[in-house]
Amino acid sequence: MEKIKLNAVTRDKQNAGQEQVAAELYGAGIANQHLFLDETELGKVLAKVNQAALIDLTIDGQAAVPVLIREIQREPLKNKILHVDFMQINPERRVVVNIDLVPVGKSPAISNLGATLIKNTQMLTIECLPQDLISKVEVDLSKLAAMDDVIRVENLILPAGITVKSGPRDPVFSLAAPRKVTVETPAVTVEAAPAEAETPAKEDAPAKK
Repeated sequence: MEKIKLNAVTRDKQNAGQEQVAAELYGAGIANQHLFLDETELGKVLAKVNQAALIDLTIDGQAAVPVLIREIQREPLKNKILHVDFMQINPERRVVVNIDLVPVGKSPAISNLGATLIKNTQMLTIECLPQDLISKVEVDLSKLAAMDDVIRVENLILPAGITVKSGPRDPVFSLAAPRKVTVETPAVTVEAAPAEAETPAKEDAPAKK
């Protein structure tokens, strides 16, 4: 797995800047550290990884420590990063993270029957040693061949060393039947033709004598 590197400096009033993001580092057996990150560098890292990725964080040029992102706070309107929480991890202790579910392949039920794909859960919770961390698991949609087919947690293929915390029967992907389209025929209003005016009957002319 590619090592993701990120630099930080200890936070104080003197090194505050407009292009810096405040961060907090915590973990078992260590004192919390208040940090600043370069906004541009942080943006590049977050564009490549999710919160399940192991990051080598270097603080003030010292030896890197392995961390996980635990929380990212963003400005609601502009989506600007405001604050990041990191957790320093012990390489010998198992960690619990959420990873992405990525659909791959084509479902015959979608292609041939017009079914709609339903993603029943957004993330999968796993537990493993830091060295075994993965950021995503691919889910083969070709197994969805009939309308009642469901891919469950127990059907996922994961590397050795990873324990799934979700229930084995929990659905991951399923199908919805195509909607029936009802075509409404507009009502046709038939207007009655105007009645013809009655013409008074002509009286017979008197016979000529």
